[in-house]
Amino acid sequence: MNIHINRLVNNKLDNSEIRINIEYAEKNEDIKNLINHIQEYDKRKMVVFDGYNMIQINTEEIIYFYSDGNYNFCKTKEKEYRIKSKLYEIEKKSNDFLRISKSCIVNIKQVKSFDIGENRNIIVRFFDNSKQYVSRRKIKEVMNYLDERMM
Repeated sequence: MNIHINRLVNNKLDNSEIRINIEYAEKNEDIKNLINHIQEYDKRKMVVFDGYNMIQINTEEIIYFYSDGNYNFCKTKEKEYRIKSKLYEIEKKSNDFLRISKSCIVNIKQVKSFDIGENRNIIVRFFDNSKQYVSRRKIKEVMNYLDERMM
C-alpha cells in the first residue's frame, strides 16, 4: 500500500482542530486499522491551556475534570489546566470517564476507591490522595456503572 500525505494549512480552523480526509480505491482491513488508530489517538490526547500557552497532554494523566464558574479545568498529578471543551463533550470521549456530578467527571483509571460515607454519600478517592463527592442525583448512575464493571 502506498500512502501519500498532503498537508494544507487552514487558518479558519481552531488551533486544536485537524481535518483528515482519507481517499482509497477499495475498503480493506488496512484502511479500517488506520482509521481506528487515528480515532484512538484523538481519545488519548487533549489540548489544554497552561496560562496563555496551549499544550497537549495524555488523557491518562488526567485525574478529573471540573467546572468552576464560567471555566472548565482538568487536574493532573502535577497541576491544573484550563480546558476549552464542555463537560458533556468530555463525558462522551472515553468509557473511562464517569460523570459524578453536574460539575465533575472522573477518570476511572485514576480512582483508588469509592467510599460510602456515613450519610450514604459516595466519596471518590484518587491515587494522588485528592477526593471528590458523588452528587445525590448521580449515585444511582455511579452504582450501576460499578455493578457493570464488577461483572
